[in-house]
Amino acid sequence: MILPDFFVYLHLLGKLNFLSKLYKTSTMTKNISLQEPSLQEPDSVQLSEYFPLESGFGDPGYNSLKPRVSWDNTETKSSSFSQWAVTNGNKFSPTTPTTESLPAGFYELAYESSIGIYLEKKVVNTDELYQLPSDELGDIIEDIEKFWQRADRYKRYGFLHKRGILLYGDPGAGKSGIIQLCTKYLIEKMGGIVINISKEEQVEMYDKMLGSFRVIERNRPLIVIFEDIDAIAGESGYSTSMILNILDGVKQIDNVVYIATTNYPEKLEERITNRPSRFDRRYEILMPNDDVRRSYIVNKLTEEDLEKIDLNSWVNETKGLSLAHMRELVVSVIAMGNSFEDTLTRLNGLKVRPKIKSKTKKIGFSS
Repeated sequence: MILPDFFVYLHLLGKLNFLSKLYKTSTMTKNISLQEPSLQEPDSVQLSEYFPLESGFGDPGYNSLKPRVSWDNTETKSSSFSQWAVTNGNKFSPTTPTTESLPAGFYELAYESSIGIYLEKKVVNTDELYQLPSDELGDIIEDIEKFWQRADRYKRYGFLHKRGILLYGDPGAGKSGIIQLCTKYLIEKMGGIVINISKEEQVEMYDKMLGSFRVIERNRPLIVIFEDIDAIAGESGYSTSMILNILDGVKQIDNVVYIATTNYPEKLEERITNRPSRFDRRYEILMPNDDVRRSYIVNKLTEEDLEKIDLNSWVNETKGLSLAHMRELVVSVIAMGNSFEDTLTRLNGLKVRPKIKSKTKKIGFSS
């Protein structure tokens, strides 16, 4: 039977498509050796080609794609291996140095193709931190310190030893400084771990790592910070559900304090803001009063600097300024050598939201 030209064309096109797929398949697999690789070969995994996984880690790429392994690597040298990883008691593979427990400190979650999800230790300068004379700050520090000291009470009454604290207030009011004071106590006094979560994908990383963390660090005191939680959970229902699951769902763990901050509490759903066992305490962080601003100035300036300024004038004329504004005031006047009056005028001007001045412009071919 002779097919019309159109069907002949379709028939040939199908054969070409089949041959193209066959060629791609042979090309993709040509670098995979069927022999068992030696122990010195797999320095790292190349991610030039991927296989999709049935259940992944989400969109960012670390979860939904599985690398096609190639043993031809030059990026990582085998000399970086120094110990043996043990699997099932009888399988040994070379690995980089290991540690039984994390050093006390401040960490952030990240991902690299060669090692997967990991905790990266960050250097945080806490030497210059001091407790300002703020009522809400005193309450927060006292609440957290009391919590750490009463683990046996929680256990006695069958409660998980965990706490949730939500800090809200205007930008620059001092929420970050409060968190740093809380984490300073945990790290220095208790040898604890602090994990900072500031991105939506880090919520998923934490969710995936949480089980392994508690297996390895079974009783380690932990603070988890949800920085600007409105940006993480305010829009995405998926991230919000995951956070709720972590706070009081099946992902709950012992010996942990969750601290969340937000400049926009109105953006948060009520199931986050109005539910003890998720966030048990809420604190509004107000703009610094006269005592706080005075204390800040005295702590930042040297005795020589204080003799050159009118401290009372600085305190009285900075009403309504946040701690972020106060920092810029000290930097501008003391470090940069600008005048107090000019700096104060500029800082007060920052309260006015900037606008672009539009210019009317004719568009077209007419002159």
